[in-house]
Amino acid sequence: MPGNRFRILALDVDGTLLDREGNLRPRTAEAVARAARAGIRPVLCTGRRYRRALPIAHRLGLDAPLICNSGALIRESASDRTLWRADIPGSILSRVFEVFRRRDEPMVSFTDRPPDESDFLVATLPTGRPLFDDYLDQNREHAGVSADLLARADLTHYHLCAIGTRESMLDFQRAILEVVPGRVQTFVQRSPRYAGTMCEILRHDASKWTALLHLAELWGVVADEICAVGDDMNDVPMIRGAGLGVAMGHANPEVLAVADLVTGSDDEDGVAMLIEDVLLSGTG
Repeated sequence: MPGNRFRILALDVDGTLLDREGNLRPRTAEAVARAARAGIRPVLCTGRRYRRALPIAHRLGLDAPLICNSGALIRESASDRTLWRADIPGSILSRVFEVFRRRDEPMVSFTDRPPDESDFLVATLPTGRPLFDDYLDQNREHAGVSADLLARADLTHYHLCAIGTRESMLDFQRAILEVVPGRVQTFVQRSPRYAGTMCEILRHDASKWTALLHLAELWGVVADEICAVGDDMNDVPMIRGAGLGVAMGHANPEVLAVADLVTGSDDEDGVAMLIEDVLLSGTG
């Protein structure tokens, strides 16, 4: 296939674009810039909230929209304008909230507000739960507190999280899916930045891939012209759906199983290897 087959290069951030220490390695940064010069539009697709994704885009010199919150939000980096958001319907929320109440599980609800306002809301701070409070401690300046968070009718919810041990989050995920089967999308995963594992809850059709398709339609790009790269469970839909789905070498088995191609790990500049050896080689 010719090197210019792909018009979008969708990149997960943590563990893909960044190495395990959270560094953007020079070889990877230059390779992404080369792809952009060659006409392949890089798009960051991340579980991070917008505030934490934006500096990475700036370091790469990207002005493309950012797909954030595991695909539940697209925001325009140049204007901070929201292009798309996957709000969870109220009828689903009420049942999900009941699971949080029944299990006495604290909740993070991410907001879609201007950069000078809070990024997320919690009912109390701190909670007395060490793994949950580790997340709050690292993001305290961007947290908002609303004691009646689960009861407020004026709030829009599009991305919810519980935080705990991996075992407890897998159990919490099962409880959520039993109550609203097929109505929400869940991911259980851990960022190296935090001590706890997250159980993320999004609308059933919200994913990095869904958000990518919104951008692709806007830009006149078809799915076969997208190359998607990632390493964790919330990357699976885009890796499976893209014309070329690529897993990082260190990805977990479920991600490796759906990939068309496996590149190097994050500490081997796997993204740079893909760009240099496949996307721009003229033989990929």
